[in-house]
Amino acid sequence: MSGPKGGAYHVETAEQREARMLRDAKAAYARAESRWQEIVSRRAALAAVAGEAPACERPAAPPASADSAAFSAAAQALEAATATAATALSAAREEVAQTAHAAQVAKLVATLQAEPQHQPDHRASRWRQTRAPEPQPETVDWDRVNERIDRRIRDLAHLDHDAARAQELIADIHRCRSESRISLLLNELDFLIAESRAATAQREAQAATRADLLAMQARLDGVAGADALRERVATLIADGVTAVPDYLTAAVEAAIEQADAEADRQHVVRVMNKALQELGYVVGPQFSTDLSSANAAVARNGSSHYGLKVRLEPGSNRFTAQAVRSDAVLTTADEDAAAERVFCDALDKMIELAKRDGVDLDVDLRHEPGAYAVQKVADDKLAKPAATRAATRPAEKGRTL
Repeated sequence: MSGPKGGAYHVETAEQREARMLRDAKAAYARAESRWQEIVSRRAALAAVAGEAPACERPAAPPASADSAAFSAAAQALEAATATAATALSAAREEVAQTAHAAQVAKLVATLQAEPQHQPDHRASRWRQTRAPEPQPETVDWDRVNERIDRRIRDLAHLDHDAARAQELIADIHRCRSESRISLLLNELDFLIAESRAATAQREAQAATRADLLAMQARLDGVAGADALRERVATLIADGVTAVPDYLTAAVEAAIEQADAEADRQHVVRVMNKALQELGYVVGPQFSTDLSSANAAVARNGSSHYGLKVRLEPGSNRFTAQAVRSDAVLTTADEDAAAERVFCDALDKMIELAKRDGVDLDVDLRHEPGAYAVQKVADDKLAKPAATRAATRPAEKGRTL
């Protein structure tokens, strides 16, 4: 069939694959780097409390010019080192927690032993003999109270918390002589524990979110038209948010998809330009510019009055192609039919030539020959061969004298 045709293009080149794999590998490395930095911070916090902490050995970073395989391997090595360091830090923190718990219990026992026992006054007096008997002091089950305190001390030992406030509450409990007052103070200890757990959960969420945002930031690196997104990601990192907004994930993926589509489009433009020139078509300087935009691009078939028109649909990977003729000459139906056959043959050859450069032109829209008249285009839109242009310049100059 030799009428107008259309279809979809698909790009798959080694350079394209490497560029996109490198982008993903750099994002993975950025995420691993963020997680490693969190381990470094945790180690510093543990060292500040315990005076020492396990050593954390970091793998070497890849050079900036490394390929996707190197960045991917570096990300995996850093993740493995992070996991190893996290295990060592958890064990060290557990040891510190047990030591802290033992110290708290020892202090609790010492406090109880130092407190003077309440001694009732048995001396009788005439006044006491005549007045109503005093109510007996409330009996406190200190064994049970101490068990309740011990459970809370054990919980606090595993949490970053306000140690001075915890000590103050425990001391207040031991000064109490009322079960109800003790329960209130234990509730305050519970609140302190809940606050500490919430703060820990928030820090963990912030760390995980920061890692995800830094990976996003790496994926957006070099993406055209994504300045606003990059700024938004940087702001969220600085604000220490605890979750990545749903809209942001979709927006980043859309920006990357659009950038990839534009890169594919520009590659198709270059490949079509190159293939048509190999097939003897005259491709003018405007061909690539027109084809890159929403306009149609035309190329002349040698020195004839015929050519072809190609258009890449904006916002999609669709293309259309058809035979055209100059409006400067009159042609017959037979000449037009022959031109359509030439166009059809040229398109088939262009499809084959494009494959070597990683472009698949899949034609899925065809029209019968003669279904549409060969479209006329302005003659100046069809670029002339170099020899023809050189020959016409002196003639044009002579006419101006």
